[in-house]
Amino acid sequence: MKGMELSRRYYDEVVSPAFERLAAEELDLMTFGLSGPGSECYGYDDKLSRDHDWGPRVCIWIPEELYRQKSDRLKEIYKELDNHFLGFGPIKRLDTRIQRDGILSTSNYYKNFLGTDHPPENLHDWLLLPEESLSLCTNGEIFREGSGLFCNMRQVLKTYFPSDLWLKKISSRCKAASQHGQYNLLRADRRNDRLAVEHHKSRFIYETVSLVFLLNRTYHPIDKWLFKGLGRLGILGVDITEDLRAIIAVKRGRELYNRVDRCAERLIDELVRQGLLNHQGSFLYDYGMRIEQKIVDTSLRVGLDSIV
Repeated sequence: MKGMELSRRYYDEVVSPAFERLAAEELDLMTFGLSGPGSECYGYDDKLSRDHDWGPRVCIWIPEELYRQKSDRLKEIYKELDNHFLGFGPIKRLDTRIQRDGILSTSNYYKNFLGTDHPPENLHDWLLLPEESLSLCTNGEIFREGSGLFCNMRQVLKTYFPSDLWLKKISSRCKAASQHGQYNLLRADRRNDRLAVEHHKSRFIYETVSLVFLLNRTYHPIDKWLFKGLGRLGILGVDITEDLRAIIAVKRGRELYNRVDRCAERLIDELVRQGLLNHQGSFLYDYGMRIEQKIVDTSLRVGLDSIV
């Protein structure tokens, strides 16, 4: 059984009846679901995932005022629930300082991941939000919506990056992937600097994966789940995964450069297909420079590559 299915059934059969009976007055202010850290929040979990922080659990997000007034009593209700369910549990907690489920302050939840509990209102606000954290805050499922505070914030985050920031990120990934894969990798190989070759190969792979997530308008997850997520993307996911596996398998020489160039060609073809620009050469860096010129906000056009 997958963790998300287990959590939904745990909510339906154990959590919901208990809170309807013991916290009926507060129920309309409570949002139930499963989101945040944990492979099951992405649907990536397998048998290996069950060794820690996996099992029957539900997140219950409540407004800060309710949290201050009644969190102790609500936490006691959750704590007293049967932690064995359908043959799973109790959960082995890897780090008890990190609360992954139970009664959670909506405000603190978003602050812990994003540094703010307010929806981004402008480009500057969006620039401050880490992409991996945006992924954590928008994954998973909501089982029952309460006051709206949690889901309102979640829906704003799900609208994805503003156009200018999206273009800037694409531009930056194109330039970085090209620099590491189409330029520095070749020079390191010619110098027989094996450490540098592996470094630039891995950087090319990371920048490429990040770019594919951008082209799918999907926040990329933490490094641990990058490649699992890549293979499930509808645009280029399967093809780029195979390209990157081939690049990893080749140690050096002309075949390595050809593999990198083939991967770059796929990315360029998709940039063209999405109408961002037309074909003009095979060097990704040049495409990054051209995409940058499409950005309306001039403050974003030059620099900032390292923070987007």
